[in-house]
Amino acid sequence: MKEYESIDALLAAGESTNIHIECSMAVSEQVREAVEKRYANRRCAFLIYDDNGFERETVRSYLVLFARIAGHGRSSADEAIAHFGLSSLAKKHLKECTRAERKLVDIARVSLADAEACFLERPLSDLGAEGRRAALAWMAQRTEQGAVFVTTAEPLREALLMPGAAYWYEDGRFIAADVEDDAEEAEAGDVFLGDEVRICKIPAKTEGATLLLDPKDIDFVESMNKVNYVSVRGSLYQTSLTMDELESELVRFGFFRCHRSYIVNVQKVAKVERYTRNSFNLTLNDAPESSIPLAKGRADELRARFGW
Repeated sequence: MKEYESIDALLAAGESTNIHIECSMAVSEQVREAVEKRYANRRCAFLIYDDNGFERETVRSYLVLFARIAGHGRSSADEAIAHFGLSSLAKKHLKECTRAERKLVDIARVSLADAEACFLERPLSDLGAEGRRAALAWMAQRTEQGAVFVTTAEPLREALLMPGAAYWYEDGRFIAADVEDDAEEAEAGDVFLGDEVRICKIPAKTEGATLLLDPKDIDFVESMNKVNYVSVRGSLYQTSLTMDELESELVRFGFFRCHRSYIVNVQKVAKVERYTRNSFNLTLNDAPESSIPLAKGRADELRARFGW
């Protein structure tokens, strides 16, 4: 597992690689300052989470302004409006936009800069499934064109969706998420093929009590910072079971190990998307329309097992 003692060391090691960091807003500020310093001689663009300026502008006038700053015409702003699904909001004033709408507008603004390096603070937070799709598609396209992204303060699950390498911050260290694909470790015997009747409850903790969760109520399981959580109706509950134990118990109930750090209830999957050759995403039909990463090596197994 790779670890870096400073953000400067991490940026130096990943000079041409996208870096996505789960961290606090205080650490995010340090990362932003380091990005400004390292890429001072390159064309950069920044998205700060609490930036709410230009509220009197409409969505279109705001984007036209930044298109002109970047040396582009109105047509570039119109293309960004179309790509990010903002056509119905074009005449809406920014002060009237919801948080999700404003986030998408600001990502569209960053896209107009054609930057060589982009710093984005919580880029996927607040966005719905379609907004995440548009943002991830843009990031994937710019990455293929040679741009470098550094994102911060997103949950590790969101960081893993974006093209590049994911890290989390802990005790002064930036630790690489373990994304090694262990699909080859699965054995045929792990898949339940019979009609055995078996009671299964997944134990989880909440406020001093132990919950016994029915598998059909679980949307997905997430391993985050060496702790495992079960997601039920948008809430996460810590469980003492290991990912291997959870996979062994849940596979017979229609769950699939889509990533080393994620087990998903396949019945809850509403959409499978591919952003680049190596970037896959599962969108669930749970309340928050959760986006779950699908490891490249497991995509073929998912397709073979379920015929998708």
